[in-house]
Amino acid sequence: MPHIGIYLQNKFDFLSLIDDIFNNLLLKDLVDLEGKSGELFSKITIDKFIDRELKHDYFVVRSDNNSPLHSMSSGQQRKSLLRYLISQKPDFLVLDDIFASVDKETRAYIIEQLSLIANETLFIQIFYRKADILDFIHTIVVLDEFGKIRSVVRKEDFTQKHQTDNIRQQSFELPYCLHNSEPVANPLISLKNVSLSYGEKKVLNGISWTIRQGEFWQLTGPIGSGKSSLLSMIVGDNPKGYGQDITLFGRKKGSGESIWDIKRHIGYFTPPMLAQFKRNESVEHMIISGMVDSVGLYIKPTDLQIQTARKWLNLLGDSYRDKKFMQLSYGQQRIVMVVRALIKQPPLLILDEPTTGLDDENAALFISMIRAIANTSRVAVIYVSHREEPGLNPQYVYTLIPDDVYGSRGK
Repeated sequence: MPHIGIYLQNKFDFLSLIDDIFNNLLLKDLVDLEGKSGELFSKITIDKFIDRELKHDYFVVRSDNNSPLHSMSSGQQRKSLLRYLISQKPDFLVLDDIFASVDKETRAYIIEQLSLIANETLFIQIFYRKADILDFIHTIVVLDEFGKIRSVVRKEDFTQKHQTDNIRQQSFELPYCLHNSEPVANPLISLKNVSLSYGEKKVLNGISWTIRQGEFWQLTGPIGSGKSSLLSMIVGDNPKGYGQDITLFGRKKGSGESIWDIKRHIGYFTPPMLAQFKRNESVEHMIISGMVDSVGLYIKPTDLQIQTARKWLNLLGDSYRDKKFMQLSYGQQRIVMVVRALIKQPPLLILDEPTTGLDDENAALFISMIRAIANTSRVAVIYVSHREEPGLNPQYVYTLIPDDVYGSRGK
């Protein structure tokens, strides 16, 4: 079956593209979808099902052990959604950024499941990174800046053309920072023999990890190994940190520090944060909110804050300037949230799956920004991802090794 790939960049209107596919408009000269049943494998579909679970107690997609979708890790959500969609026996499957936030095991699982139905189900793969093209894909559709078809080429011709077409990584100076002079204890983070469990479920076991000023770490581990739980101990969100040997920015956990005493030293991005930002804020105000640690901007910004934000906008380019945050594509929103996290150049920057949903161009922009941050002696970085990004070279790697009985241990 001649499966189709669509190479998408973050500036395109994704929802309009999906409508054009399902309404048999975009691909009508390549394949006739009229009267055919189709399903969408996408973060959008996951979010819709989770919304039904939380608002209406309506559970459609469940894991092997009958867990609801909203309680799963991002990788588990994707496995469960794919299994459900395949069970519906659609004529075609639209696969949006299918390898986002998945580890090697889940990636192999997805490919295996798709291979079982590849002869009877048409795949329409929407991909942002050239390295993600499925082996099943026969034809690549390249869109112009308006989201219309610019060219249709064989996959072999597309990959050959783009083999050496590496997006140039920018080299730029970080804009002046308003908050980078406050002294802070070093090491920044010290965890000694820290464990975590929920009821009978052991999550972490004997974690010891020290993070010093200016270090660049990658946190790795399979899906469900406890990476998010470990981060919650570091940012102070998890009450189970009390009574354990945890020191955050020179203060022993439980010594009277407030959550804001901790968070003012941290710039943080994690994918669920995008769901919190539904106000009609400008991109400029969204970036400024990172300087005042608020969700959105509720005070009048100073002239210096505005100038700093505009310097960052100049680095991002015209597609971000004078826009509302909700007008941006999913990938562009992620870039803005990363800038929001690092604009104050905090002692510790935590980035959880930051390149998910980014196209090759924006991934290169992200890598350039983080390299610039990491090259300073001030900011420590914790980067969490299943994906290896060329040009992003952490100094150290901390790996969680799962253990279903005792909880994950680290090394």
